Amino acid sequence: MKKKSSQFWEAEKLLKEKPNARYYFILSGRSRGKTYSVLRNALTDQQKKKGMFAYIRRHDEDIKQKNLQELFSPQNISKITKGSFNKIAFWRGFFYFEQWEANEETGILERVAKNPEPCGVALSLNTWERDKGQDIGAAYGGFKNIIFDEAITGMNYLADEFQKFKNVISSLVRTRTEQDTKIWFLANPLSKWCPYFPELGITKEMIKTPNKRYEIKYPDTNMTTVFEYIGSPEEEAAASAQSKVFETFFAFPNSQGKSKSITEGFWELEDSCHLPSTVYKNSSRIFQVFMYFGEEWIRGEVMRYNENDTYYVVWSPSRQPKKGEYYFILNAVPDRYAIVGTRTGHPYAELINKISRTNQIYYSDNSVADLYHGFIKEANKIVR
Repeated sequence: MKKKSSQFWEAEKLLKEKPNARYYFILSGRSRGKTYSVLRNALTDQQKKKGMFAYIRRHDEDIKQKNLQELFSPQNISKITKGSFNKIAFWRGFFYFEQWEANEETGILERVAKNPEPCGVALSLNTWERDKGQDIGAAYGGFKNIIFDEAITGMNYLADEFQKFKNVISSLVRTRTEQDTKIWFLANPLSKWCPYFPELGITKEMIKTPNKRYEIKYPDTNMTTVFEYIGSPEEEAAASAQSKVFETFFAFPNSQGKSKSITEGFWELEDSCHLPSTVYKNSSRIFQVFMYFGEEWIRGEVMRYNENDTYYVVWSPSRQPKKGEYYFILNAVPDRYAIVGTRTGHPYAELINKISRTNQIYYSDNSVADLYHGFIKEANKIVR
């Protein structure tokens, strides 16, 4: 379904069009208004007595008072509460409506009223197991909206993060299935690898092009997930322009995949180290090994630079390995050519690790580097 983009995204519009989904995964660049809109919707639901909201981040540092005190500053609280309050304060893990007014004598703003019942709570995935306990929502009408902000990271995910996330959801909703709780993932396109993608059924095809929406259904259940990749008006114009660039400069019949990657510009991937073609041409390949991650295959060529016998590895997009070719994977499979993780003691793994310590790793493009780094981060979590 092709979506016509506007300057700011609206959660209310999505809910009107797709009201029956349980999960909503919203992916967009910054300044599209996704966090603002979802939080406004959560406050409106709370005022309508539909339930509290939970605001979730990955690390406890992200939910400290100094980081959340101004989370709702852009909101028109007076309008949402129909004049009863004009500010939201964060205190000891909970959000409260407050009314602040200027002192008649000094002109200094002072708090004149506070709703004793919280409208929301903030939680972190990495400390929830330690902090969980009583049913937070029982006394305040349960949870109507659960919002996981910054769901995609360019850094490290927690070990077994999706299970931790499900545990948090279970503790919040308990048995209140009648409440129609909406669970939101809000994310910037920082990495094409995200552990929530395969768990929710979000495929690599879905994250290719902005301004599209998908409804994901699951067998033997009515539960659905809506995934929407929001582009900006500039991105739509850029996509058209990049298409012309591709057709004009890079439409080589034997390298369309690699050429198209040159013209992609929607993902905020970190710039990776690319190998000069002259170095590659003056090198000898010692062996090659493959890697499977994020529904993609990439190939690592271990090379020796002929001029000074320096070893390096260059990673590029690849086909699936043939029988008898070694490959890295995260899960054990009944195949003697599979190398599970990178700390196995396998000679190929040892050599690549040794070369990595010399920073002699190169990539054909940023997407390949994103996959390689994602694999290494996940492989480092494997306990031997």
